[in-house]
Amino acid sequence: MRAALLIFLAACPHPTPAPAPPPPPPQGCANVQACNAEADDALNTNDIRRALDALNRACVFGDAHSCAREGMYLATNPQQTGDVQRANVLFAQACDNNDGLGCEELAMTADDAKAAQLYDKACSLGNNNACGKLAFRLHSGRGTSVDNVRAVQLAQQSCDSGAGIGCAALGRAYGDGWNGTVDKDQARTLFTKSCDLNDGHGCADLADVTTDPNEAARLRAKACAQGYHEACPSR
Repeated sequence: MRAALLIFLAACPHPTPAPAPPPPPPQGCANVQACNAEADDALNTNDIRRALDALNRACVFGDAHSCAREGMYLATNPQQTGDVQRANVLFAQACDNNDGLGCEELAMTADDAKAAQLYDKACSLGNNNACGKLAFRLHSGRGTSVDNVRAVQLAQQSCDSGAGIGCAALGRAYGDGWNGTVDKDQARTLFTKSCDLNDGHGCADLADVTTDPNEAARLRAKACAQGYHEACPSR
């Protein structure tokens, strides 16, 4: 009897097993656009950790600019040991994928020759802030050959785009005669524009041409607060 039952069961078709349930959807924003929106929303409420998580996801999704943005916040608001080093990795990743912000930030820790190359690449990718920084280097020959003609062109381009560092460079061009013409009044106008755009270099340059010592001190304090360390009081 038992043998007959086993033969019967073996002959019967087995039911198809139910398919495995799909894996749970990943937590967090689902695409680059959503992640960038979440990051912006988090930054508006100063929620750095949530912003970093969203930017990290956007970076993983392949958005080079998000990698650079994540790097910036890791560098300026490190949450744990190793964040600054990770920021440089992210800048390099972004720059390798032709993001101008990544190249500009990577230049900050590079030697002079490499920095000039990175600013040049960032400028060619449409980062007009980097164009202004490159203008200074082209005039001084720091890390590159001197080219005052291109320096003035890039300074003008950068300033016209609204980059304060470009206006500072253009002010220096007029004040020091990079193109062979000195115009102190135009230089002061450009330094003022640069400082109004919260560029520390421009505020420091404006302080240097200001005759009121109290105003000059205020401008240098603003320059220092904007990260232009040359204007900070020596300790």
